[in-house]
Parts: sequence; structure tokens; C-alpha cells
Amino acid sequence: MTKPAPVPGRVLIGILLTGLLTGWLLGCTEPAPPTMNFYRAIHSGDLDQIKRHLYWGTDVNQAGPDGHYPLQVAVAAGRVSIARDLLDHGARLDVRDPLGHTPLYSALANGRAPAADLLLERGAQDDVQVLLRQLTVAGDLDRDTLELLLSRGVDLNQLGPDGLAPLHRAVMEDHLKIAKWLLQAGADVNRVAKSGDTALDMAQAADSDPNLVRMLETYGAER
Repeated sequence: MTKPAPVPGRVLIGILLTGLLTGWLLGCTEPAPPTMNFYRAIHSGDLDQIKRHLYWGTDVNQAGPDGHYPLQVAVAAGRVSIARDLLDHGARLDVRDPLGHTPLYSALANGRAPAADLLLERGAQDDVQVLLRQLTVAGDLDRDTLELLLSRGVDLNQLGPDGLAPLHRAVMEDHLKIAKWLLQAGADVNRVAKSGDTALDMAQAADSDPNLVRMLETYGAER
């Protein structure tokens, strides 16, 4: 068997130098330490500063001065790529701001369906039925949010602990647009609340916007 020819000294030195140069160049790609406060970087969407913080190990689960968490701020602004980076670095899905809201609620309340979808894909455990009621009461439900919740199995006609369906709550809060979106999505206009009242009964008793009453009747509300 023929032995391999020895590697010439100059070739061997060249290989070693190439390896050393490569290692030096890779070392030079290490990002510089951040020069901006992490929370400020999240608010401004400064991707360069955020990536520096993530590289240098900044705590992604530390709330800011206002009690909101980085992940909440990112999804509320619809910054999906930043939210993804935060999740990849351990951002928790179950943190809550001073009002008790989770990142998923923040995304939905701000109409950021793609960001909310990311959180659900990553395992957010919020009860979507509860979220529907909360968003309806707050007046923060929009079409995209409703469509996303429907895709996750919410029941538009389920009575909550208060004995009311989402449509009842929308009517009681005088949220005409939300009531219309719920009806368009399949909410039962004649669903009876635990009290025995329908949405139309509630609208008339509360002397609601006449447009709301007319809309309910248009969708088949029975007197």
C-alpha cells in the first residue's frame, strides 16, 4: 500500500494560518454591547440594539418601569420578528401586566392577529372564550381578531359566568360595530341570556343607539 505524500511545510503553515485567520474573523463578528436600554429598544423597535441585548444575555422576562413585559410591547406593536426572537430566547407567554393582561391579550386588543397567531403557535394557554368576552366588553374586538378566535374554536353563543353571551355584552356596552361583526360571524340574535332577556330586550331597556336596535331587527331579532 502506497503511503500518502507528506504535506510540504509551507502548505502546512498556510493551512494553519488560514485556520487562525478564520477564527479571528469569526471572533470579530461578536456584536458590541448594547448602548440603549433594553426596554427602550423594544419600544422603538431597534432591532440592532435588541439583538445585542439578546446576545449579551439581557433578561427578556424583566418588566419595564410601567409593568409591561418586552414580549407584550412587541406583540402590541405587531413586531412579529422581534416577538419571535424574544420567544427564542425564553420570553414567557404567561406574564401579566399590572392590569392582569397576558401577551396574547395585548396582541388581540391591538388588532395584531399575526402576532397573536405566533403566540398561539408557541403554546399560549389563554382561554380564548374568556378573551372573547374581555375584548368585547373593552370594545377592543375587531374583525381579524374575531376571525382568529373563531379559528381557535370560540363559541359565539356560549353564556359566560355572568349569564351573558358575547352579543349581549356588545349590546350592553353599546358597541354597535362589534355587535354587527358577531352577528355576521354567526352569533344568534335571539340567544336568551340567563336572565331570560334577548339582545333586543337589553337594547330597548337601556335606550341604546336606535341604529343598534334597527340592526338587531335586521338580523332577525324577535320582539
